[in-house]
Formats: sequence, C-alpha cells, structure tokens
Amino acid sequence: MRILIITDQVDYHNAINPLLARRVAGELAGMGHTVHLLELWDGEHPLPPAPEKVERFALAFSQEAAMNRALEHGRAGGSALKRLIRLGLCPPAWEAAFRQLVLKEPLRQKACLAFLEHHPDYEAVVAVGAPFWSAFALAQARIPGKKAVWMMDPYSANREYTAPGGAEKELSMGNAMSRIFITRLMEKDYQEGPLAPLQEKTQVLEFPCLVPGQPVPPKKSGQGLELVFCGNLYPNIRTPWALLELMTRLENPDIHLTMIGGGWEHFDPDRVEEYRRKLGDRLEIARYLPYPQAQKRIAAGDVLVNIGNDVANQLPSKIFDYFGTGKPILQLAARMDDPANPYFSRYPLALIQGPGEDPRRVEEWLSTLGDHCLTYEQVSQLFWENTPSAVANRLLEGLQEEPV
Repeated sequence: MRILIITDQVDYHNAINPLLARRVAGELAGMGHTVHLLELWDGEHPLPPAPEKVERFALAFSQEAAMNRALEHGRAGGSALKRLIRLGLCPPAWEAAFRQLVLKEPLRQKACLAFLEHHPDYEAVVAVGAPFWSAFALAQARIPGKKAVWMMDPYSANREYTAPGGAEKELSMGNAMSRIFITRLMEKDYQEGPLAPLQEKTQVLEFPCLVPGQPVPPKKSGQGLELVFCGNLYPNIRTPWALLELMTRLENPDIHLTMIGGGWEHFDPDRVEEYRRKLGDRLEIARYLPYPQAQKRIAAGDVLVNIGNDVANQLPSKIFDYFGTGKPILQLAARMDDPANPYFSRYPLALIQGPGEDPRRVEEWLSTLGDHCLTYEQVSQLFWENTPSAVANRLLEGLQEEPV
C-alpha cells in the first residue's frame, strides 16, 4: 500500500505525536509498504532522522512558530496587550497571525492542501493530530485515495483548550474522512452529542509507545533512592504540588527527586522556591531536556513517578515509556477515575497513591522494592497492543477496510 503520513511539530518542536507516528511509519515500511512522511516543522530545531525505508518531505513554518510564541500558544490568563506588542515586534509573526486569525487561511493548512493536490497518487493519507491543520487540509483536498485522521488528542472535546466552533469544524472534517482513529478514552465523545454522527467511522488505535528503555547505568556506591518525573506541567490538568508536598512528607533523607519537563512558568515561582528551600539538594528541577537526554535520566532513576491528569479523557502517552523500562512506578493520581489507573493496576511494580492517602504508604512501598525490575519481554506481554508493531497492523486494517 502507498501511504502518506502527515505530522506537525511547528507549535512544539519536542512534541510526542510526531515521534509516535514515525515509529508506525517505520513499522509499515518494514512490512513492505511504500510510506512517505510529510513533516511540518518550525524551521529552527532539526528534525530527527526519518525511519529506515521511509521517504520524507519537510515543510518549514518559522512564521507560525514565531506567532505561537508571541501569542503564548493561546494559553488562558495571558496579557492580550503584551501578546500584540510581541506580534508587532516580529513582522513574520504578525503576518502569520493576520493570515490565520483574520483571513482564516493558516499557512500550514494552505501549504498542506497544495502538497496533497500536487501528490494525488497515495492510496491512503493519514493526518496526525494534534495540531489539526493538516487534517483540515486533507478534508478539503481533492484526491482519490482514502483519507484518515489519527486523533492522538481530542479536538472539540479537549478540556485544556476549547476551539471556537470546534464541534462543527470537527464534524465537517470527520465527514470527509474514510476513517477516524481515536484513543480509547475518546470513545464516549463519539457516542453522544454533536460528534455522534461520526461514530461509525471511528476506530480505536492505542498509543505506539511501548519500546525498550535505555540501558541502566551502573549505580554509584552510597547513592540514595532516585525518583524521576518526566513530563510537561499544565495549570488545572497536571500540577507539581502533590508530588512536591509528598517529598516533604517522606522522612528518608536519602530519597532524591528529579523533575524533568516544561510548564513551570505557569506556576507561582515563590511557591516553587519554598519547596526548593525545604527540600534542598533532595530536589532537582531539570525543566526541559531533549528527548534522548530525558530518556537517559529516566534510565538512571530507581523509581519513576507519574503525576496523574485531572481530566478523565486524556491519557499521558509517557506512561508506556515508563513501562518499557521495567522499573517500579509511583502513580500520583489526582482523581480516582484517572484513566491511567487501570494500566498501572496491570503493572506489578506500580503503586497507585490516591488524593489524600497517607504518605507513609509510599515510604513503606519504597522500602520494600529492592532491585526488582521487569524485562521488556514481560512488559510487552502485558501491553502488547501498545507496541509499534501492533499499532501499525491495526492502522493498516483500518485503512484497508471499505470506507464508511
């Protein structure tokens, strides 16, 4: 089968969705299919190598990347005046904003549409979102092949950002698709409400996140217990406070916490500094690290920590990166209906700590772990559906079925 997969990392150069799509592209190419990638990027941060046997086309959108920085990615609570000033100081960003917000002709969508109509010879085209500009372009494209959108994130049902007229736009986009690949947690969004007419086109596709972790470096003599959290923080969805407070309640002075990831700018710096003062050298806030470096820090950790999302329809894909290491994992659930909890319940080296539970549970659990780890073979038996191979086969089945 001749397949084009479109990814987009213009807004966030370290976005996980393109990485996951590349894994599946590589699997499909390894199965003998002709697979091309169309990658939208910011023109600044180099793209990683394309998978073996996969041909790549790249379109750079530095103007839209600059626009998004100036507009703070549309986050709530920002100063409209400061955003306008930042736009005014960067003419390319101003032009991109005018095209997107006034003319309703985003550069990315227009360029994707032109590419698709100049390359109409694919049997199937898959647009990966979020972001969804490529999916809207695909919906408009006059091409003979099958059209599919792979929704790794919700669009109109997103709890973090509500797109104006989102349900109507998603319904229009979905009607143009042969197949809509969604996460398991999105199924309810298509069973009732404005997206219900699209239900028959949907097919659940798991995250292709389960790959072997990096080799574990040797532990230094006398080194304490290293807890590692890796992930971005978001107001009202994933905050650092429960984990930082837990650290102050753990009495063992040999427990150290490293926190890797962005988003700290959204939280009270004085409150963060207070925790730094209380914990001293037991706390390291590494903030953002490139993916390969972050994976090395995860490999060096003794226990991995997941901060649960405070929304019920989004699952952090990074938990499967954690599982792939075979290491013990502490799940700090923000709510007892956290969609990640069933996965951690299947993992024998996990502890789920619910909101308000006694911190002594965690300390007792940590003291009993020893050097226990699972092999990748054991983990892949638990979560086979999340291996890139399984996801590639499932996606191929969906593409080969007759359009709904």
